[in-house]
Amino acid sequence: MTAASSRNAETHGVPAIAGSRRRFATRLASPPLVISVIVLLAFALRAGAYLEAPRPINGAGLVAEQGEVARNIVEHGEWFVANRAAADAIATQQSEEGHLIDPSDFNYSRFDQSPFYSPEIQQMPGVAIVLTGLWWVGGTNTYSSLQWLQILLDTSMVLLIYWIALKFGCGRGAAAVAGFLYAIWPGAIVVAKRPMLDTWAGFFTIWLLAAFLLARGRPHERRWLVILGLLTGVGIYFRPFLFFLPILLALLATPGGGWRRRFAWVALPSLVALCVLAPWTIRNYAEFHRFIPTRTGLGYALYEGIGQASSDSDATGYVQKHRPGVKGMAPESDSFLLRSAFDTIRSHPLRYLHLIARRLAYLLPCLLVIVVWRRWRDGGLMLLAVAVATIVPFIPIGGDTRFYLPAAFAYLILLTMVGAIFASSITRAPTSPAVFRARRRLSGPGETTRYKGEGISRRPS
Repeated sequence: MTAASSRNAETHGVPAIAGSRRRFATRLASPPLVISVIVLLAFALRAGAYLEAPRPINGAGLVAEQGEVARNIVEHGEWFVANRAAADAIATQQSEEGHLIDPSDFNYSRFDQSPFYSPEIQQMPGVAIVLTGLWWVGGTNTYSSLQWLQILLDTSMVLLIYWIALKFGCGRGAAAVAGFLYAIWPGAIVVAKRPMLDTWAGFFTIWLLAAFLLARGRPHERRWLVILGLLTGVGIYFRPFLFFLPILLALLATPGGGWRRRFAWVALPSLVALCVLAPWTIRNYAEFHRFIPTRTGLGYALYEGIGQASSDSDATGYVQKHRPGVKGMAPESDSFLLRSAFDTIRSHPLRYLHLIARRLAYLLPCLLVIVVWRRWRDGGLMLLAVAVATIVPFIPIGGDTRFYLPAAFAYLILLTMVGAIFASSITRAPTSPAVFRARRRLSGPGETTRYKGEGISRRPS
């Protein structure tokens, strides 16, 4: 081979190598690969958090209540009842040991010899139903199966958030950022391993928004509104306030039409959801002879939310002290605490208003909707609906962070939108005349110089 041909081969080889590197980099940055890496990261973080502390104490008392209801279904065939003595005993042992206790690791023999069952009304039975199915299939009364199911579901939320951001009109890069933010968000990582109602409330909040987007994409097909209503009805068994989310979404983001269509989008899912809820409401009336659509507990939540008690057991002690005839956490106890809470609020209105003002801070990220309004008006309105429907019902009741966590994903998407707007404004910023002249001087003869954002292509002489 001659020297000239060698130089020729080298000259032609450089662009070939550069081209192959560019193609490799493009494959690495392909959306499917990027989102797959984010999903794997999300799973790894959640699985790691679970393996580090598989029996979290946070919310363990609420979990024990659901576990007791599920245990009575599986072992005794008693539906939606709780043995209060057993539930209190396992809750006490959990507090002493500082971790959640599986029902399979607790000795129930002394409580099951002559059990006294009371109908469950303090909590919705959503998690208990899921536990019942898992325990029937698995044969072991542990929370591990539910925790791993939740970890998988929460990992899948990364994909759903990515899809939601795409439906809002965000680019694939911005949608991937939204999914990444949820994947690494500590709140989701910690809550995913807690086998409790609030964890599932987060799932249903995202599912309902996705179902509304599907219905919005097919506005003339009413079946999607029916599906939205069915999903809402099931979600109520985990958190009753989810009923308001499709209503607010319809009021703010019904596609086209006037108030007649808006009313249809509010009414149809709501009616379907109420039909799904009806068996539970009928059961409550049969058990307690009063109209209780979902559950009691408002009195407990408000009484504790204004700082009068630190736990349900303290609130129950207050009831038994002032109303000795009332047993446990019956509806009568809840009504008494509700009246007591109202009396306290009337006596100290400024203190209560101060609590309300502090909780309103959870709504401050909604101001980001103003930033994204011109570019993503519909998406901003839907995310605003999610935040308001999730947060506002709890503001007068309590300040526990777990009430407000399901709205966090909406804020993460909003934050991504704001970041995309600022990023695009920077990349599209016009070049100043001084920079233009400097670049022209630096351009060598015969080179083509392009100036981003100016639409100028100039070949220097």
